[in-house]
Amino acid sequence: MKPKFRLSLRFPRPTLLLSVVILAGAAYLLGWSKIFVVESIVIETKNKEVAQEVQAKLLENPAVVKIGDPLARVDRRSIASRLREMLWVENIKLNRKLLSGEVSIQVIPRDPIGRLTPASSTSVDSVGFLGADLEVFYLPRNAVTNAIATGETNWGRIPEISFQGEYQGDPRDTNREIRDEIKALINALSDKGYRALQITVKSPTELSSAISKDGRKLDIYWGSVNELSLKIEVLERLLELKENKRASYFNLSNPVSPIAK
Repeated sequence: MKPKFRLSLRFPRPTLLLSVVILAGAAYLLGWSKIFVVESIVIETKNKEVAQEVQAKLLENPAVVKIGDPLARVDRRSIASRLREMLWVENIKLNRKLLSGEVSIQVIPRDPIGRLTPASSTSVDSVGFLGADLEVFYLPRNAVTNAIATGETNWGRIPEISFQGEYQGDPRDTNREIRDEIKALINALSDKGYRALQITVKSPTELSSAISKDGRKLDIYWGSVNELSLKIEVLERLLELKENKRASYFNLSNPVSPIAK
């Protein structure tokens, strides 16, 4: 006896069909219709020149966002990619307000760990920086001045880095090892509550810095960054000594036999 096969067709339930229709309608309203569109573009910054510069960059042909675009089709990645062409931009935060049609863009600036001294920069019209990624990059001097003056960045408080001796020339030609050592020094000092004001590098064994803590400024000759944690520990012990209360210079190149003046 041959088995019997039954073919059964199941049609969508009314609620499921309704959900699909609503979802499709919402997608059309948000992504294609002219009901929810960009009514205004706000650049969150205190500096009018920065806002105008960002607006102009967004509107470069082809514009990545403009008045009248459907809100749902405003793409954060496209905006971030366009603005990263401006070297000081690291990323953005995007906020779309459905009811008002406002697109709010907050620009997140790059976060360098040090600023090159004028003598170490390649042009008087630009300012060089050492990024957290250890890359050296340059920005227009007027943009840097504006960003610092308006509080957009903390670039006015990061240490100045001076390349001298065997590192004279284009800082971009310095080896990655010495940049890594500069970063290690800045981080180690910060972990102990010190603020690095200036770092001078002449060779791998000739690093010095001006630092401050609790309003006291100190000039430190480190030599190399070898035994850095020990050198900082020795510095703290020296600062605790009564006879060093007025000392402002410390040579820690040999932590076993430090010099205080």
